[in-house]
Amino acid sequence: MREEVETGAQFLSRLVNRHGRLDEGRIEQFGERLATILQERYSRHWYPENPAKGQAYRCIRINRRQWVDESLLRACAGCGLEYSQLALPGELSLWIDPGEVCCRLGENSQYFTVSPSEGGSGKGTPEPETSDYHSESPSESSSEDEGSARPSPAPAPAPAPAPAPSRPALPEPSKQAAELFYVPAPMWVPCTTQRLVSYIPTYQPLTFYYVSVGAKPSPAKRSNPDRLRRLTHRAARA
Repeated sequence: MREEVETGAQFLSRLVNRHGRLDEGRIEQFGERLATILQERYSRHWYPENPAKGQAYRCIRINRRQWVDESLLRACAGCGLEYSQLALPGELSLWIDPGEVCCRLGENSQYFTVSPSEGGSGKGTPEPETSDYHSESPSESSSEDEGSARPSPAPAPAPAPAPAPSRPALPEPSKQAAELFYVPAPMWVPCTTQRLVSYIPTYQPLTFYYVSVGAKPSPAKRSNPDRLRRLTHRAARA
C-alpha cells in the first residue's frame, strides 16, 4: 500500500505545481503530508486479494460539483499552502488500488496508468480491460459501498423528435348546382291586331338557369324631399 500511495501523492504534487509558481519546499512537504493522510485513510480499506473492493472509497475526484477534496485540503493545511493555489484541472479522477495507480483527466477521456518509474509524469499505457470499474467512480468522501464500483448504466436512448404538425388544408368552396326552373306556357298565345286574331305557336318548357352568386342587396333608395315638393306644387297648379 505504501508504494501505491506514494506514487499517487507524487503524481498529485507535480500536477498541482505544473506551472512552477509554488515553492519547491512546500510542494515536497505537501506530497509527504498527503501520503501520510492517504495511508491513514486507506489502512482499513485495502484489499490486495480483491483490488476492486473499496475502489470507490479510494478515489480522489475533482469536478465542477466537487471542487474541494478533503485529503488535499488537509495536506494544504499541514504545509502552509492555500487550496486555491493548487493548479488543479477542471476534472480529475485518481484511483489508488493495490498494484496500480490510474488517473483520468476529463470525464470523457480515457484513463492512464501512473507508474513509479515515471515519477508522476502523467504518461502511461491505458489498460482497457479495467476500464469498466474505473469509470464514473465517486470521490473518497462518498457514502458508496466498499464493494466494486458499479458500472455506469447505459445511457437512455434519446426520444424521437415529435413530428411537426401538418399544415391544415384550406376548405374548398362548395359548388352549388345550377337550379332549373320550368315555366309552363300555353301551346298557343293569342295575338290581337286590328281585325285579325291569330295564334303564334310556342314551345315548352321554357328553361331558365339560376345560379346563386351571393351578391349584396342594393341599398334602399331614399326619397328626395325637393323632388316631392316640386311634384306637389305642379299638381296643385294643375
